Amino acid sequence: MIDCIEQFIERLRDELKQYGELLALLDQQQELVLKRDADGIQSTAEQIDQQSLVLEELKSIRKEAQQNIATSVGLDPSGSFKDLIPLLPHEYQPLITALVEDNNLSIQRIGKLARQNHMLLTRSIEMVGSLIRSVCPDQNPDVYNGSGVMVSNSVTTAPSCEHVC
Repeated sequence: MIDCIEQFIERLRDELKQYGELLALLDQQQELVLKRDADGIQSTAEQIDQQSLVLEELKSIRKEAQQNIATSVGLDPSGSFKDLIPLLPHEYQPLITALVEDNNLSIQRIGKLARQNHMLLTRSIEMVGSLIRSVCPDQNPDVYNGSGVMVSNSVTTAPSCEHVC
């Protein structure tokens, strides 16, 4: 069982490391939004998507390790950390508790930073839309809702300005 616990600890550490990587990417994205670096924002968004996939895989692996330990101590495999930790050897409980708490704090920080970035990006898009409306008042740009579905499809193809040569 000790081998299973040590593998579980490694999975928690791996997960924590990858949460840190995601936090760094979100920080970078926020800086790029403030600098109005569209190419950098796009690149970082792709990296964030990739990192999210890495995290999903690691969470799955960690859950499997957690279920193995739960089964070995006679607990329901879908049991929580709260139920599992007291059943583990005492020398491992503080470390596992600290790793779980750090992972949970990282998840909270990621959520907060992701919401901030979303608000910044949304505000930037609103500002661009306002600029377009002020420069070309007869045209309505396509607008997308939070799910990425187009709400308005009313862009006209007629030019709003004529060039004089």
